[in-house]
Amino acid sequence: MKNSKLAIAIMLIASLAAPTVHAKKKAPVPPPASPSSQAGGLPATNARVATLEAEVVALHADLDALSIRLAAIPTVFVAEGSVINLNGRTVPVAAKTVPAGTYLIMAAVQMVNSQSLGDAKARCVMKADGIPLAETSDLLFPILTTAASPPSRAFGSTIFAPLQSSYNSRSPITILVECSEGNGGLAGLDAFVNIAALKVATVQ
Repeated sequence: MKNSKLAIAIMLIASLAAPTVHAKKKAPVPPPASPSSQAGGLPATNARVATLEAEVVALHADLDALSIRLAAIPTVFVAEGSVINLNGRTVPVAAKTVPAGTYLIMAAVQMVNSQSLGDAKARCVMKADGIPLAETSDLLFPILTTAASPPSRAFGSTIFAPLQSSYNSRSPITILVECSEGNGGLAGLDAFVNIAALKVATVQ
């Protein structure tokens, strides 16, 4: 009995001497963020997005306005040509192909009679895609000389004639000025033509 009491006492003393083991407590896990906790940053982001959208809309408007202004700027297409000794034939003198659109078309015709005998008689026609738009009346070119008879040198008279019209097409347009001489004299009726096609928004 005495020994059993001694053993119990030794066990009690040993238990008291051993360090106390405590369970390590885990750090508390924060609860998941709720949508309301992020609401503070959303208004600023939404405001920036709205500002960018407004700037994009304004940029599109500026681009549209610029396109309209660029379309309103007239573009001029020019061409020139000449034919020497036109006598007795019909010849294309100048031509120009332009993009589709609406055009105010003008041509300046200069014809010089360098014949030494007989008067020249000429006519010029301006066409678009083969359609006559404007033409001169019959142009008569009397001979001018520096002496009475026999002429030491003949200077042909010069005539200027303007042609003007408008034309519209959704396809590229071929503009042509052709001239003809009807008398068929012995030597040179010369033709010089300048074409200017002004692309415009409308012709009223």
